[in-house]
Amino acid sequence: MKSIVIYKSSTGFTKQYAEWIAEEMGIKAIDINKVSTINISDYEYVIFGGWIMASNISGLDKIKQLKPKKLVVFAVGSSLYSEELKNQILKQNNIEEKSFFYMPGGIRFEKLNFIVRFMLKKIRKSVAKKENKSEQEAVSSFDISDKKYITPLINYFDKK
Repeated sequence: MKSIVIYKSSTGFTKQYAEWIAEEMGIKAIDINKVSTINISDYEYVIFGGWIMASNISGLDKIKQLKPKKLVVFAVGSSLYSEELKNQILKQNNIEEKSFFYMPGGIRFEKLNFIVRFMLKKIRKSVAKKENKSEQEAVSSFDISDKKYITPLINYFDKK
């Protein structure tokens, strides 16, 4: 079962997960910007990872246009997993639950582009007024990524 991991990463969290998955499965991971260097039809499975902004998985539309034989998606966000979050992402991106995996990453403000940084600063100002802030809401940059979060995706392939 020939597979490849393709990812779109802005601040490094998605890239890290893609590399962990590729290493664990003994396959290659490539950045979405290099996807033109491969023949997507050579792969039975394309594992795509993108970061989340407003429940949209960055880069997913581009991968869907390539029409991979079988697509498995992982999304990396700045929140811990919840069923509500998962359901929002599934609905927003029109993907099947059985081939979707969520992995918490974090935020690295220093690596974000100006527009995203500006939007997040606005959100932080409104959160600053809130009582009982979570750890993620109380700090600027944070990292909650962990290799253990790739386990459900790896197990998905172990069952194949």
